[in-house]
Amino acid sequence: MGKALTPDLILARAKTDNLYTVKKVNLWGNDIEDVKLLRQMPNVEVLSLSVNRIASLKEFSNCAKLQELYLRKNNIADLSEIRYLINLQELKILWLWDNPCADTPNYREYIIKMLPNLVKLDNETITPEERSAASKLNINFGDFHVSPKEQNDPYSGKKPTFDEYQSQIHPPKEEYSVRRSGSIEQPNKGIYSNPSTYTSRNNENILSAIFSLLKELDDKGLEFVKEDIDKKLSTMRVRGKD
Repeated sequence: MGKALTPDLILARAKTDNLYTVKKVNLWGNDIEDVKLLRQMPNVEVLSLSVNRIASLKEFSNCAKLQELYLRKNNIADLSEIRYLINLQELKILWLWDNPCADTPNYREYIIKMLPNLVKLDNETITPEERSAASKLNINFGDFHVSPKEQNDPYSGKKPTFDEYQSQIHPPKEEYSVRRSGSIEQPNKGIYSNPSTYTSRNNENILSAIFSLLKELDDKGLEFVKEDIDKKLSTMRVRGKD
């Protein structure tokens, strides 16, 4: 069993005695599963909860001022959970990479369609081409509307299954699609047809992802990363001498 998000856990990190005033939370890798406490944090703007056990986005619907949400490596399996974020008009950055739902075909297009205010998804800036592709998806938003009753009561209402959700969507045929498995499918034409362009773009994405992840780490995590980098650099120097 995972842990529950508690006032003590939040207030100790935020250095305040009032959950209502908390604007930023960084609880990376804390084995957290239950986040019902978010109902008491309407003013939070940044949530870094990567590497935990969160399986639903339901409680995040209470965070009306949320701007950035980092949930890398959690247990969100059903892509239709995105419906709980529809009313978060200020949400600009969302990271769901390494959740089971990220393996769903046309994953990015689904999310971009349902959350049109997003600027970045999984640390990749959303392009005009992706918005165009997403706009062609046929999604009945009424089936994913979060009513006030459902938002306040996590056990009310019937949640549609992903099969029901997917049956309403008719993916367009695009020149390329970005998969969350970590690789990019080569298209027949377009920017990725040039191997050098692809390698450069891929390296930039990796570096950008690393810098973003560093923001989520505490002192212990940063020390671990530094030790690992030092070991790899030392190995590379030895190989270079050989």
